[in-house]
Amino acid sequence: MKQNSIAILLILAFGLFGCSSKQELPQLKVLVWNIWHGGNDESLPSDGRPSVIDIIKTSKADVVLMIETYGSSKLISDSTELNYHLISSNLSIYSRFPITKQLAFSDSISTFNFGGVEILAFDSIPIAIFDTWLHYLPDTRLAPTHLPEDSILAWENRGTRDDEIFKIINSIKTYLNNSESVPIILGGDLNSHSHLDWTEATKDTFNHGGAIVNWTISNALTNVGLIDSYREINPEPMKQLGKTWISGMNKNGEFGYMKEDRIDYIYYKGSKLKATSSESHTQIPGEILEFRNKKIMYPSDHGFVLTTFEINTNKK
Repeated sequence: MKQNSIAILLILAFGLFGCSSKQELPQLKVLVWNIWHGGNDESLPSDGRPSVIDIIKTSKADVVLMIETYGSSKLISDSTELNYHLISSNLSIYSRFPITKQLAFSDSISTFNFGGVEILAFDSIPIAIFDTWLHYLPDTRLAPTHLPEDSILAWENRGTRDDEIFKIINSIKTYLNNSESVPIILGGDLNSHSHLDWTEATKDTFNHGGAIVNWTISNALTNVGLIDSYREINPEPMKQLGKTWISGMNKNGEFGYMKEDRIDYIYYKGSKLKATSSESHTQIPGEILEFRNKKIMYPSDHGFVLTTFEINTNKK
């Protein structure tokens, strides 16, 4: 009788603690990557596309925002078994989840620069995914850091990046305003620095030349409520810069791999999403990247960013 009583108490206790344990939220892994001329630039020692596929598979990404796709989309989709939408020759999006809507804003901004999809994650959560490429000129490596901040920003804005980002923001206003119902993930190769990296703490490091700069692009995205997932998770750039670009020019104007920058990003908005981890990986093109205990020939001149989000399915 005593043994039966103990057994009943154990069952009740297990049920009580089991009910009170925290339910694990579903996770969404998002990768953004400029794969460099379709992942097969002629300067590579061999075809880089198998490496692109290997890295995507190893990352276990659920969503991939790709730049410089250039003819490789079907091969990558078939090899990774991810659904895909080719926005333009440049941009493509891959998803483990169904793509329910294709989004373009060609009246405002070229599909070469911007486009998106809606996906239905875990059968019930719609998420708007946007892929972005901003113009590479003026070359961020050559920012005149010896000048005052207003002159640096005037240099930055003499190209088209500022026009492009404001056209993008205006194009997705409805999504920005509705992000509590349909959360937003916006990523890409923005070819621009972040004000979150160019701070008092970093002004004399990373070739910043003593400058503290409130860069136009990152500032505009932050001002509309988008969160830089990498910098949210890694708030101290001195400890973790998150470099995605390691080429540059030295003081003699000679090209070399000596400058470290972060110009590729994953932003998000909406309380249904919470970034729980974010990492960046890069390597000199053609050299070996060690990633998740694998050695892979690195096929791109850009690093990639991988952010994991929790999705709160209880948020209305």
